Amino acid sequence: MNSLVALILAVVWAIIIYRTYGRYVDRKIVQSDPDKTTPAVMYMDGVDFMPSSKNVLFGFQFKSICGLGPIVGAIIAVHWGWIPAFLYLLLGVAFLGWVHDYTSAQVSIRKEGMSLGGMSYTLISPRGRTLVSVFIYFNLMFSFGAFAVFIAGTLSNPTAPLGILIWVAMGLLFGQMIYKWKKPIITSTLITVVITFVGMLWLSRLGFVQSFFAWVNGGDPSPVLFGTITQAKFIWILFVLAFCYFGATLPIWRWAQPINYLGFWVVFVAMIGTALGILIGRPSFGDFPAYTGFLWAGKPLWPLMFVTLMCGAVSGWHSLVSSSGTARMIEKETDTLPVAGGSMLLEMVMGMIALIIAVSAFGSFEGFAAAFKKGGGFVFAKGMSNFLANFGIPEAMGLSFANIVFAVIGFTLIHLGVRFMRLYGADVLGEFWPAFKNIHFSTLVSIAIFAVFCFTGVLTSLWMLGGAFNQMLAAMALLICTCWLASEGKNYNITLWPSVFLGLTTICAAIVVAFNGFRTLFTGAEVPSDLIIGYWVTGVIAILLVVLAIFLVKDAIASMTRFVAEGAAVGAAPPTESSTPSSGGETS
Repeated sequence: MNSLVALILAVVWAIIIYRTYGRYVDRKIVQSDPDKTTPAVMYMDGVDFMPSSKNVLFGFQFKSICGLGPIVGAIIAVHWGWIPAFLYLLLGVAFLGWVHDYTSAQVSIRKEGMSLGGMSYTLISPRGRTLVSVFIYFNLMFSFGAFAVFIAGTLSNPTAPLGILIWVAMGLLFGQMIYKWKKPIITSTLITVVITFVGMLWLSRLGFVQSFFAWVNGGDPSPVLFGTITQAKFIWILFVLAFCYFGATLPIWRWAQPINYLGFWVVFVAMIGTALGILIGRPSFGDFPAYTGFLWAGKPLWPLMFVTLMCGAVSGWHSLVSSSGTARMIEKETDTLPVAGGSMLLEMVMGMIALIIAVSAFGSFEGFAAAFKKGGGFVFAKGMSNFLANFGIPEAMGLSFANIVFAVIGFTLIHLGVRFMRLYGADVLGEFWPAFKNIHFSTLVSIAIFAVFCFTGVLTSLWMLGGAFNQMLAAMALLICTCWLASEGKNYNITLWPSVFLGLTTICAAIVVAFNGFRTLFTGAEVPSDLIIGYWVTGVIAILLVVLAIFLVKDAIASMTRFVAEGAAVGAAPPTESSTPSSGGETS
């Protein structure tokens, strides 16, 4: 396989799915209506509900969903061979991913901006809200605990931190320019994007800047403080947690939306640059094996490959962004397909670029294996810099920029993750302890628990458990959407069967990973004290979440059966004035 052919196939496939299946679901099944008042318009409060241009929202949505999942996930998944990962990216996004993102947003819009917890209460069962909220809370712990460790590792490189600080400052300036100073989007974008790239490509590489951040890290190598935690890792995890605090507590227009929008341009330019490098170099996949076997290092392809390669094919995280974020900013229902569906299809292209980097940027399978020993982040950054070098970008500059891009990709998700943890924590605990209704208290509690995962988590366990529960959340979101479609008398099979597949796959994956963690503890192997805590905490919570998921599935099946039976009864009854279709195509 040639890398350029793989990239073209991914882009063409995304366009085909959008223009065929995407438009069919939007127009014929969901029946989006541009004249319906959306929650953003109805409840505009300038904090969470904020009507926004679909162009800004596309950038926000893409950078809010496209994190390290499609990148690190694809780089790890190719250990089973490039064909399984390649096929799951294409088929997963077509029949699982974009449908999940789009319907999660549309159901929330039709339910007046409800979160997944609220929708589960009304569509599944009263206890469904608690089950979903608890599940989401700890699911985010797993997923973003791994992200935080990756980001901290990237920021340990002295060329990365200043670029990140300038990007954040320009994001805040962009929000101020368009929402307070009422400046045009194009002008505001050009100014902030240009300054951001000057900071990333030039200022961050100045000698005194690198010397300062090397001093912050405590030298090279950075000294170990305790267990496996170095001074650099400790400092930059604290920085990540502080970043998350502001993302969770400030109005969405002030922090999360503009920073993520600006992050979109950083990542999009990196994607275009890498694609041009692929076009110029056109490397083949060489001796990289198409299929290495069902087992890789004792890990079975099913179910573990399907939860390792998260986000590029399907991701439950996207349902949180789509429902609790984007659905509250959509100005017209017809914007949902290009914003939610289109962003997911573009993320699949990002996953394909990461796959191409892994299998073709290092000349051979042996070259990839050597790079992978330094981590998935290094594979992505070094591979991207190799492709950027094809049109004259110096290797040092390309590597520095790629490291910053990797950190930006992680940051744009992780602060939203803590924001949603705060929302769902308040939803579950606020009724019993009113203090959790306070956004600062709820956020600080979430960050404190989050910090435990960051400082004690075993990265491989966190990543695969994060993937398992991330996609289990996708199965739950699809179940909620299935119940809504059934209640509306619409074709619910488009979400039901994807939910069944993901539910079975992710429950099995979580059990396998948790079992392997416990087995490590009881084999007598020497394990650092911080990682022992991590294995116990992640294993116990993994079992708890599997039980919660099973109860939710039970309630959802009962609810869906009731909706289908009610629909059949209505269909069998003589037509009445109240069941006549309205102009919008729905029953009144």
